[in-house]
Amino acid sequence: MQLDPNFLFSGVVQILILLLAISVHESAHAWTAWRSGDSTAYDAGRVTLNPLRHIDPLGSLLLPAMLFVAGAPVFGWAKPTPVRVDKLRDPKRDHLLVTAAGPLSNVVLGLLALVALWVSLAVVGPDGRLTAQLILFRDLAGAQQSVHFPWLFALVHFAFLNGFLAVFNLLPIPPLDGGQITLNLLPPDWAAKYAAIRPYGFIIVLGLAMINALALLVVPVYALIAFVIHFHG
Repeated sequence: MQLDPNFLFSGVVQILILLLAISVHESAHAWTAWRSGDSTAYDAGRVTLNPLRHIDPLGSLLLPAMLFVAGAPVFGWAKPTPVRVDKLRDPKRDHLLVTAAGPLSNVVLGLLALVALWVSLAVVGPDGRLTAQLILFRDLAGAQQSVHFPWLFALVHFAFLNGFLAVFNLLPIPPLDGGQITLNLLPPDWAAKYAAIRPYGFIIVLGLAMINALALLVVPVYALIAFVIHFHG
């Protein structure tokens, strides 16, 4: 069996983008905690973009590889960043900042990729626009015919993956970042009751995935990227 070089290229690029995105995400948590008084993650070497410091074998390697082979968008997660809330200078405020730093870092990366995509399409012209549209809607057979395919593929997927990671992590389900933010914003008695679902958080997420509810999260991300492609200047 002869493997298509473009197939291998797309898989390698998606996994590399994922490793960078989750490394920035976890490093943002660690850096913000360090600046807020908790050096736990800093001392563990987590303030780094080196993916080896953040990799979770299942979430960072096995799952993404399985999704790619299955023809699905690549997705995954890293090892959680250790945070000692009692060491933060202002535990309530700083824990909220530390938690929000991860999704915010992915938002920034996604926006930078969109700016780069917009500029690139303005330079390349109609062929680049068509290629980017085909990439976004996963018609790789058509997109691969373009000489612009490799770098437009990287930009589109960089924007998509970081956007999806930001939206996914903001779901108000503990232990996701959105769940932690929700717990910080709720009154203490409500937060204590809501925290009871933490042990079942990933089961809830898995259930949402099984009924395809998580697919709704890609809609605003796809829409934003499609808007940039269409109005590329």
